[in-house]
Amino acid sequence: MVPVRSLKQRMVDEKDELYRMYHEDKFSLTDIGDHYGCSRQYVQLIFKHLGIKRRSRKQALKNRLHRRKSKYKFSENDDRFIIENYRNMTDGMLSEKLGKPLKSIIYRRLIVLGKKKINRRNFSPEEDNFILGNYQKMTDIAIAKKLKRSLISITHHRNRILRKPKRFVKGYSNEEDHFILKNYNSMTDGQMAVALNRSKASIAIHRNEVLGLSKTKRQRKKGDKRNKK
Repeated sequence: MVPVRSLKQRMVDEKDELYRMYHEDKFSLTDIGDHYGCSRQYVQLIFKHLGIKRRSRKQALKNRLHRRKSKYKFSENDDRFIIENYRNMTDGMLSEKLGKPLKSIIYRRLIVLGKKKINRRNFSPEEDNFILGNYQKMTDIAIAKKLKRSLISITHHRNRILRKPKRFVKGYSNEEDHFILKNYNSMTDGQMAVALNRSKASIAIHRNEVLGLSKTKRQRKKGDKRNKK
């Protein structure tokens, strides 16, 4: 009997294919994750393990937005709002206010309008204490929403400044496993993460690596259509 390869071993064996998809076909990490049935964060970890060099942030944004260049149009009022508020509002807040996807807001601000966030708001002692008291029981996304910060700034501040990496991993209960088994075909990993108060990456890895439930691109689209109805 031929042994079943884990997802990690399969991706390691297909290093050349990963390189071709990313650097020659210009696939994003999310596209590659859809292909293998895992999250973009997991693909990022595999790239780091294999030593595959990633594109610069600027080039990644250009490649990603070129595919949907005409999908999200910005008016003069939208641009004016971004220019007036990008220093005191996060990209997530701008996205929610303008009703545009976060990625398109980042691209518009950084590439089109040329507005970089140089002056960053420092973390207060109260915010530091909140992060230290809650980082093991709350996701970085939940902390970011509570403190009205970006996810990137919370993760960076917790890891680099406070030196508190998330080494503690909360195990999955039988009830959580049953919930994932019952809903993974009809819900996205992000929706299950919200329901179980977990991170999207944690759900994707546990579903794929531990429970062996690989999600095809077709299943994800089907789940999205069901939820819209």
